[in-house]
Amino acid sequence: MFKWLKLLRWLGPWCNQERGPDIPSKDGWVCCVQMRFRCRCYRPKSYVGAVMVMPGLHPDGIDDPRLDRFSRVLAGAGMLVFVPELPTMKSSIMQKDVLEETRAALSHISDMVTGEGINSIGVFCISASSIAGLTVANDERWSTFIHRIHLFGGFADWNEALRFSMTGRIVRDAVVENVRIDPLGLPVVYMNMVQTFPDFLGVEPNVGCNLLYGWYKYVARTWEKPQVQHPKDTRNIAHDVWIELTDDNPAMVDFQQIFFQGCAIQSGGEDRVHKYLNTLNMSKRPESIHWLNPRLQLNQLTIPLDISHGRDDFVVPYTQSLLLKDWSSASPTRVFLTGLYHHTGAVEFKRMLQNVLKLPGEIWTSILLVQAISELNVYPRRTVSS
Repeated sequence: MFKWLKLLRWLGPWCNQERGPDIPSKDGWVCCVQMRFRCRCYRPKSYVGAVMVMPGLHPDGIDDPRLDRFSRVLAGAGMLVFVPELPTMKSSIMQKDVLEETRAALSHISDMVTGEGINSIGVFCISASSIAGLTVANDERWSTFIHRIHLFGGFADWNEALRFSMTGRIVRDAVVENVRIDPLGLPVVYMNMVQTFPDFLGVEPNVGCNLLYGWYKYVARTWEKPQVQHPKDTRNIAHDVWIELTDDNPAMVDFQQIFFQGCAIQSGGEDRVHKYLNTLNMSKRPESIHWLNPRLQLNQLTIPLDISHGRDDFVVPYTQSLLLKDWSSASPTRVFLTGLYHHTGAVEFKRMLQNVLKLPGEIWTSILLVQAISELNVYPRRTVSS
């Protein structure tokens, strides 16, 4: 029997978020078209099923300590855990290539578990990878291999998620909520704006590519690093990256203002994004973002779906999870909204104390959420012939 109480022990916000079960892991490679990318498998001494954890946008890839801890927690509770380092997610830019990368990862794990009597897996999608998880769950080949899917912090409207990550403003039923945002998230917004809308900056394609490269290097050195909390802490890093960028590409010197605005160390960066998004005709969305709309995928979904979201999520507003549920044709579709988690982990203890009256309900939601995660491991088995 799957020991879901072990999940509750390690995943609860009352736990030390830097500790986890000691589970061995092994790195390997996934082959995808003309490239290959890393993957990591956590294999406990005994397990009853398999789960694929799909990372969100982050330059650390499978080396992100929080992703590693979460995977070890799942494995410690009796799951074989497979984590692909999807190149698109590691690049921190949403590209349609992530769909083929995900299919290649599924093919890899399918080959791994075929001989172990496991004929279906659960899929846990973190943040931006939710669109890839939903898409492959509808594939003719993979819809029977995936028996359940769980979205954590997934988006319904990519454009509005980008806008929200700069404002933290949520309007729901005429009530305005303000969430504390990540002040270091702007360069990721810029990277995705340039990728999705080539005319966003009004520069030549080669200039856009160089700026993307510079912002990626900046993000890799600053994003979600404990010693870096605010753009004022990153000025020297931004200047160092700019020097490296212009040394390699002297013609870039004319675009310093745009680069520093994208790094949030110079004013005007957010205004540029809002102004551009305001000009879009959203009734006729650009072809470049059609694949980022999860509504069609949800309308066709037949496997059970769970959706969880932190009310303090500073990247994707929790209200988008309610939209995902409304669009879903899956039965059942469950939503777990919690004030004990934000986008990347548990909220601070001080924040929990501010909502002490809601704590009993939040703890109950956490229990239900952990039970839902454990159900990723419930699947039909087949007998392996000797």
